[in-house]
Amino acid sequence: MSNNTAGANTNNSIVKAVQLLNTFSMEKPRLRLKEISVMTGISQPTAYRMLSTLKQFGLVEQHGSIYSLGLGLLRYESIVLNSITLRRVCMPYLEELSLKERINVNLAVLEGDEVLYVARAETPYCRYGYFHVGMRRPVYCTALGKVLVYQKPELIERVFAKGVIKCTMNTITDETEFRKEIETVKLQGYATDLEEWTNGSNCIAAPVFDLGRRVIGGISISGPVSTYSREQILGYRPILLEYANRVSLAMQNLGESN
Repeated sequence: MSNNTAGANTNNSIVKAVQLLNTFSMEKPRLRLKEISVMTGISQPTAYRMLSTLKQFGLVEQHGSIYSLGLGLLRYESIVLNSITLRRVCMPYLEELSLKERINVNLAVLEGDEVLYVARAETPYCRYGYFHVGMRRPVYCTALGKVLVYQKPELIERVFAKGVIKCTMNTITDETEFRKEIETVKLQGYATDLEEWTNGSNCIAAPVFDLGRRVIGGISISGPVSTYSREQILGYRPILLEYANRVSLAMQNLGESN
């Protein structure tokens, strides 16, 4: 990408906000407004307004005339570290399961109100569907979404309050019905998406737990209905639960050793 193109795609307000955050360091964790202005070249009035905005989101804290980084940044740290660690621990299991069963296996985490895909183990026997790391999907009409939100009733309320789209004839768009579906997921330990996100595709997913039995991710098997009918996709339930449990134990052992 040329410098001109990069410049054209740059948002100056975001650049300045990042510059403000980057002024803080281990050597200088607390700074005054004048220091921040001098270090960034941003005028004091502009720096003050931007710091006030960052403070609203918990990214910056203010104690009198002193500014420091806010605890809100820890949210992003935990997401990144969990995703990286989970992916590293998970990949050998995903690849083993994919090779053993000749299937595509996905790994995802919850990011905000959406499913965020962080890894996939693919098989040459099932070249199906578009995938890339960072891909996002709704929580209410995907198997991974269901296992990722079943411990978060407040998130379910928020998602339906925003409004949901009926992606297919099978998409659940009624909050009461969806909560009943989630209760079933809790009881059986897995979730399905039977042409709920997109026509012609079925999926089954199981949660991954940390040491405190909190859901930190989900593993899924997906494919076209021509190959993975309802009965066939449910047939993977035992081995999917087995591998999800193995990943959970690996993550829990890692937590114990830290």
